[in-house]
Order: sequence, then structure tokens, then C-alpha cells
Amino acid sequence: MSRIVTIDIDGQYVEFDWGQPHELGSAAFWIDQTRQRPVPTDLRLGRTLREEVAACILGGYGLPASIGLAAFHAVVKEGLLDEGTVATASDLERVLSQPLEAGGRNGAVRYRFPRQRSARLAAALSYLANYAAPVGDMDIRRWLLDCPGVGPKTAAWVIRNLGLTDEVAIVDVHVHRAGVAAGFFLSSWRLPQHYRWFEDAFCAVASLGAVSPGALDACIWDVLQSLGSARSMLLGDPAMA
Repeated sequence: MSRIVTIDIDGQYVEFDWGQPHELGSAAFWIDQTRQRPVPTDLRLGRTLREEVAACILGGYGLPASIGLAAFHAVVKEGLLDEGTVATASDLERVLSQPLEAGGRNGAVRYRFPRQRSARLAAALSYLANYAAPVGDMDIRRWLLDCPGVGPKTAAWVIRNLGLTDEVAIVDVHVHRAGVAAGFFLSSWRLPQHYRWFEDAFCAVASLGAVSPGALDACIWDVLQSLGSARSMLLGDPAMA
């Protein structure tokens, strides 16, 4: 039996069918899948705020997670993220231009756009070195949004990984597609300009399902990442896969 749910997102009433746990790609399906998984605990990629920001900047942007992590570990190994060191774009590009050993992949891989990412990360590291972080989870998030190379998704990713709060959403391509297919994201919303709408809708669905936003988006990311091209089974429209 259908259960129509309405959530108010900044004055916009988003109405969608909650569905049943057996209905692939529905909100109920994702909530049920999340409940069956262990709750994520330590999500840190780095040891410090500086390293966490670097890891999140080097990952994402449609890049396979294993390659982003390989790039991060290479930069750490070179000491370019050590306290007191402010790496230049050329320092970082030298490392990111080298072949990387990424877990689960045969042979060395190349990091995409090393010059562009190096410039972005160098600017971020300079900001972190010159401006002290405030106290408070959402204050840190707002502070990070002024950091070059950090957008709303990266800022949310950093503060969640550091364990500062779980009440944020990391709206990447997988979460975006799943939310549109399930009906709780409007197809007219655009990233990054409507990020807060996406986040509010996602957190509302997590709350209705009595799961944490972090556990929900980790579940969506893991499932869709593992399915590869077969993810169209959950997203409905094959063109969205």
C-alpha cells in the first residue's frame, strides 16, 4: 500500500511515495538497507583537520575513491601536509603527476588533472595556515566554505569525517541520483546552488526513517558504487545510471 509523504523544504512541498522495503530504489528500500548495515564509526581519512581537508579535496569530483585515497597518501608520504609546511602548487603537482598505487587496481594509475587539483589544494592549505578554525561544528563548516577549493559538499564531508556532526548530507552523484529516483529530491534542483535544499530533504528522509544521515548516505554510496552499470535497477531510468 502506498504511503505518500510530504516534506517542506524552504517553502517547497516535496511529495513522494515512501514505498515499501522490497521496492527497489524507494525511500523505504534505502532506509531498510541502512538499518541492516553496521553503523559507520570512524570515518576519518586523515589525522588532522588539515589532512582531512586535503583528503576530501583530492577525492570526490567523480574520481574513484581508491585513486583519491592513493593521491592523498602520496602527498602525506612526501610530508607536504605536515604541520608548519605550506606546500606550493608545484610541490603538489610533482607528487600528483607520478604514477599511483591504488588499492584494488592492477598496476599504477594516473591522477586526473594534477595541475588543477594541485592549485586548488595549495590555495586551501594556505587558507588553513593563515586563518584559525573556529569552535563549533557549523561554525567550522561556514569557515570552510570560505576556503578555496571547498564547496558545500566538501565542507559537509570534512566535518562529518571528523565526527563533529552527523546532521549533514554529502550529496555526491550517487546520492543525488538516488534521491531524484526515489522522489525526495526535485529534478529541478541544481548543485551546488541548491545544496541546502538537497541536504534538508535528505536529512528529513533520514529522520522519518529513524536512521542517521551519515549511515543513509554511506549505504547509498556503497550500494550504487558496488553495482556499477547495474545500478539502473535502483535508479529506474537507465539514462541516470
